[in-house]
Amino acid sequence: MPNTLLKVILLSIFSLNALAQDANQPNVIIIMTDDQGYGDFGITGNGIMETPTINRFASQAVRFDRFYVSPVCAPTRAALLTGRYYLRTGVSGVTRRDEVMNSEEVTIAEYLKEAGYATGCFGKWHNGANYPFDPTGQGFDEFWGFTDGIIRNYFDTRLKHNVQPAEAEGYLTDFFTDKAIDFIEENQNHPFFCYLPYNVPHTPIQVEDSLFQKYLAKGIDEYTAGIYAMCETVDYNLEKLLTTLRELELEENTVVFFLTDNGPNGVRFNGGMKGKKASLDEGGVRVPLFVQWKNHLPENYLVTELGDHIDILPTVLDICQIPLSEDAKIDGRSLVPLMMREDTEWLERPLFSYFGSRGAIRTNQYRLVVGKNNQLSLYDMLADPTQLNDIAKRQPNKRDELYRLYQNWLEEVKPNGQNPAVEVGHSQQTTVELPTTGGQLHGNLAYKNKNGWSYDWMINWKSMQDSVSWDIKVVETGTYEVFLQYLVPSDSKGATVMVKIGDQQLIKKINKPFVPQAYPSPDNVDRGRAPEMVWQDFSWGALKLSPGNYKLAVRATDIPKEQVGELYGVKVKAVLP
Repeated sequence: MPNTLLKVILLSIFSLNALAQDANQPNVIIIMTDDQGYGDFGITGNGIMETPTINRFASQAVRFDRFYVSPVCAPTRAALLTGRYYLRTGVSGVTRRDEVMNSEEVTIAEYLKEAGYATGCFGKWHNGANYPFDPTGQGFDEFWGFTDGIIRNYFDTRLKHNVQPAEAEGYLTDFFTDKAIDFIEENQNHPFFCYLPYNVPHTPIQVEDSLFQKYLAKGIDEYTAGIYAMCETVDYNLEKLLTTLRELELEENTVVFFLTDNGPNGVRFNGGMKGKKASLDEGGVRVPLFVQWKNHLPENYLVTELGDHIDILPTVLDICQIPLSEDAKIDGRSLVPLMMREDTEWLERPLFSYFGSRGAIRTNQYRLVVGKNNQLSLYDMLADPTQLNDIAKRQPNKRDELYRLYQNWLEEVKPNGQNPAVEVGHSQQTTVELPTTGGQLHGNLAYKNKNGWSYDWMINWKSMQDSVSWDIKVVETGTYEVFLQYLVPSDSKGATVMVKIGDQQLIKKINKPFVPQAYPSPDNVDRGRAPEMVWQDFSWGALKLSPGNYKLAVRATDIPKEQVGELYGVKVKAVLP
């Protein structure tokens, strides 16, 4: 059975089940910050960080002392949204389309939407840039935000409203909160799900200067001062959101989750734990989780059992009384028994992490870290929570036992290594962007910033053997116009460039030089990377395409100068019947 058909059948089952549910189902808000570590809160022991609202919120909530996520952001988001280990969802990294979640995955938004909830996402998505991989294709009625892993400008920037480009006014943390509040006010009379994944304190360091100076005056370095200042903007906006719930008398019918997506993006206070973002040690994956539901959940209650991001989906569905289908293959379990202090046995289970060629397994007592070349380190996290003593050689039986569990898990969940093709021709989104960071580079091509993060572009285009390609899937017969976004100085113009889709070609000579201008970047601390640029679309012509899978490739057929130029990406615009 095709995956898409299976998804439709499952959602139909969920919809029928939802008809039998209580009409007074609670609203759900999930707030997740980006790169804010366990130690970036006053309530977790940070003596410099000022988070009075979060401290108060946590003191009135159920707090999970040992809650785990993935080492980096896109994997955490995929696991949270689906209740499945992210490798099962097709996500294996943060860029080069490794961040794209399979469209067949059933998300929290899709479950709740089928149960009659209004669904909105406001912030960073990072699980697929184009329909059907974007929020509008994964169950959200409304989306305000950005789909890439990073955004270059936090003030008066460009976003997406659903699939269309849109402008944001003011500071992004404020903007996302205001859009979430608008959504809550519009849907206050029926159940809603509000997903609020903030972009801070991810770099670049951009925040109001007065707040930045406030933390500099505390005697810390510029980078950490900027991080802490951005964290404080979250605290202020949480107060706005909670005030809205209180004024609308929605507190007792709204469950609010607050967590972060990975360890801190730098070396700073982290509760004494080893590791930071991208690390498989405790400090890279242990984050706070606070869950508040007025007059339903206990207040100021600390849960010491292990929880994980794969548990969010089943927990939400349990709270909302929406049953999982027997065919739903999720990895998580509902945390409701722990939150409600139910007198039931909580069976121990191992939790797994993976990033790149490294991984880890966490049990109640132990953490096994699998490093490069399968180098194994074992820690007793009860006796040695700071991971000072590697006991792998002293306890070889436990080391080998955990490693076997890890290997079996990895064999089961690891994807086939093929990222989904970019889909073009959907009526929901007729113009699709193909940045070079999502393509395959061939020859001697490279990226301006070396690593190919969002907004990077292709350089070193000097040979006719150099090319960049994308796997695309045409879903509807139509005419498809192709645009190139390039940088070509006046002394480099004249190259002839071919765009090939399947066995069809579009060939054009570059007669017009173009050097894009950089967007203003109000950094408090220099980011050390090339800024976001204002690229222009240059039409290369149009082709008639039928449904099917194609390779779209770009290369030069004639280079009279030293180089062709630099390429940001390709756009494909469908003109459907």
